[in-house]
Amino acid sequence: MLVTIGVCGLKYNWFGKSVVRTCYCGVRHKFGDKNMTINSIRFDLSNWLIHFFRDIDFESDNSVPYVEHMGWGNVTEDTHYSALFMLRCAIRSGRLWATWSYRNGARTIYGPDPAVCFTEMPIAAFIESGEARHQRGEAMSPFALIFPKNDMFIAGANPVIYGLDDKNYWLPSGQGGRARIIDSNVLPEREQYRYVTYNPTARVPIDWSHEREWRWPYRADYSMVEEEIKEYGLIEEIMDIPGLDFYQERISDIGVVVRNEEQGKRIAHDILVLVDRGDIAKNTFGFILISDELPNGERFVYPEDTQNAISASLIDLTPFFSHNKNELHLLVEEFSTLVMQVESESSPPEDGTYGGCWLWVLDNTSLLVRALIEEHRIIVTESGKYLVNLFEFSDSRSLEQREEMTRKLARLVKNKYGVECGYFSVDNSDDPNELPFYNSDHLDNNLHYNVSWEY
Repeated sequence: MLVTIGVCGLKYNWFGKSVVRTCYCGVRHKFGDKNMTINSIRFDLSNWLIHFFRDIDFESDNSVPYVEHMGWGNVTEDTHYSALFMLRCAIRSGRLWATWSYRNGARTIYGPDPAVCFTEMPIAAFIESGEARHQRGEAMSPFALIFPKNDMFIAGANPVIYGLDDKNYWLPSGQGGRARIIDSNVLPEREQYRYVTYNPTARVPIDWSHEREWRWPYRADYSMVEEEIKEYGLIEEIMDIPGLDFYQERISDIGVVVRNEEQGKRIAHDILVLVDRGDIAKNTFGFILISDELPNGERFVYPEDTQNAISASLIDLTPFFSHNKNELHLLVEEFSTLVMQVESESSPPEDGTYGGCWLWVLDNTSLLVRALIEEHRIIVTESGKYLVNLFEFSDSRSLEQREEMTRKLARLVKNKYGVECGYFSVDNSDDPNELPFYNSDHLDNNLHYNVSWEY
């Protein structure tokens, strides 16, 4: 029997006492308890954990530490970073920061270990809630990464503990940002990262249970972060803040939530950089969900309504890796003819500076770029630039000559294929990751450049 259910669009086949689950992303998982799985088929349950991002104001008491350098292609300005910017930084770095999650200057994470937070809200409910809370100025947004819950449990994440059995225990205040360590007789230190205050009968009720939170603890030494902040007042590099390196966990079919298709294209670009450079597998990410294309939440009465709406709002990454190879080969031959045209029309070789020069192409989703990758004509640098080797240019030409020829080629490629491109060169080296390098100006290109002020 085949049943389609849930916000993740799962399909279940019953085979005796076992169950094979197939997601819309094609992953099949086997479970042993048929009744338990049947009871999980409810629109208010989810097989995913969501890590959402929020706008950051580094001057706020609720902020994470200020980071001076956010990594390749990440351009910052002022002290306000958008949730979209932070999402792209996480995808590019493969890390979710472990923090103490400060609120009004006090830690909300108890115990000796900082943590990464998630919610197991159904995807549709999260999108509706995230947008509404963002509009109210709360620390939430609909920008998120979505992870399979089982994989995150294996990685070490657990559901939080709401409240304590000992109702008379006086919790540490954590004033001044101090550690909030609960007496180990009340709750073992190793489990304290999971504790969330719960008191619905207080004069000002405290109830965060609607967030259905999970947390992943960072167990290693965190003191170097606090020492760097104490000495310099900031963090120098994005990777200086430890956390969950989710690419190292070999998780597959991760999802991404953004508002619109333009933002989705930027996310697809970032994912393709990682795949094309060999940093992650093709199945690490499974889908990009465009929240603006979903109907209003009240229409999600039945599980299949949610599944159909979400499936219709996806950007599928599979087509980027499944073009016709003969078509790609012919396209590269056509491109090579264009390069030879520039070579033949140029003046004789001249003496000058030695160095490498490449055509920098900025849209890695374009058919031309996919073809050049298939034919091994492209290098993806450490900074995420796609550089085309121009074998047709004479090696006896100076770097200055080849730079000018590459500028001309860039104009021809833009006119013929509609792909933004320019030159990239390195003095006295054929290694594109060396310094100093020079390139044409594409600072307005929001595929390569992730800027902190765009929402």
